Amino acid sequence: MSLVDRKRGRPEGHRVLDDKREEIIRTTINRHYLTRNRPTVSQLVRDVQTNCISAGLKRPHRRTIKARLEEIELQRRAKRRGETEIVKQTQAVPGVFAASRPLQVVQVDHTKADIFVVDEETRQPIGRPWLTLAMDVCGRMVTGFYLTMDAPSRLSTRGVAP
Repeated sequence: MSLVDRKRGRPEGHRVLDDKREEIIRTTINRHYLTRNRPTVSQLVRDVQTNCISAGLKRPHRRTIKARLEEIELQRRAKRRGETEIVKQTQAVPGVFAASRPLQVVQVDHTKADIFVVDEETRQPIGRPWLTLAMDVCGRMVTGFYLTMDAPSRLSTRGVAP
């Protein structure tokens, strides 16, 4: 376990605020921010802080309120606010990406391998290798691969050529 990378700080999704303040933030966002009037984030922060003070609660920090806004899915937020251009950009386009003949389209992808490479003599971990695969879209076959300890770059993509 000592070799596994761990993030420092609070775990993702951990909440510090009490339920009452979370509810005030949630309702204020739904009533005032997710509307076609499009108030600013600063106005939303003032509204939330005013509602908390009037309820006799400590006001939340601006970053906390902005974090709750960022948790809202972009497409949902755009629909509620009437931002049609963003809705168009976030909707999936129907259709299939295909190629009619082999090697017409080759896709390249990088992934970090789930294995640790160790030194032969000291048995100390060196790191995890990167695997770069080139796949033919028509035949769905691997046409080339590149295994390296270096992070993906244009050089590792160049080394995959079929």
